[in-house]
Amino acid sequence: MEDIKTIWAFVIALAAVVNGMGIVRLLGGLSEYLKNRNTLNIQHYRVYNVLFVFQVMAHLLLWWSILGLREAGSINFLNYLYLIIGPTLLYLASSLMVPDAGDSNIDLRSEYFSFRESFYSLYIVFWLWAIFSWPVFGHGFSPTAPLLLVWLLFAVIMRLTEHPGIHAALVTGNCVVYAVFIFLYAMQFGAVARSVVSPSAPT
Repeated sequence: MEDIKTIWAFVIALAAVVNGMGIVRLLGGLSEYLKNRNTLNIQHYRVYNVLFVFQVMAHLLLWWSILGLREAGSINFLNYLYLIIGPTLLYLASSLMVPDAGDSNIDLRSEYFSFRESFYSLYIVFWLWAIFSWPVFGHGFSPTAPLLLVWLLFAVIMRLTEHPGIHAALVTGNCVVYAVFIFLYAMQFGAVARSVVSPSAPT
């Protein structure tokens, strides 16, 4: 088992790099804004701002969760390919969010609705990836699956409609589900993994 965990340290490395690139992309965009905020004409949009924070936190939660997958045991190349899909999807979604650096006039509402369809299409696939992560590694569904299904439902709705009120409510709802997720399952490192691998073990 120790050998498997040692291998996992190398396997997770690429997933960590791709996931980290998403965080760097978002923070790089924020840095550019802070550095040039006096010369930029930015019309803020609350939905975009909340989504930006959620996206950073989603990257952090993904990293926290992927680390727990090492408890799944053995891994083969197909598992490995599957593992990389999640961080890649999240990175692509983050890349869509960052406005072009050369623009001096940025309307974040227009930006949001311009990337909405592509962004939530990626998120639909991402949440499906997350739901099936443990089964792909030979275990049952994670106890977090109901919350992942809620996020999936939110992504589908926001992909299908442009209604601003719905987006405002569901982007906030994403953050509420995130808080519930952390409180129930992710406060202790590896709690989800232990519940999947050894269902009778305390979390």
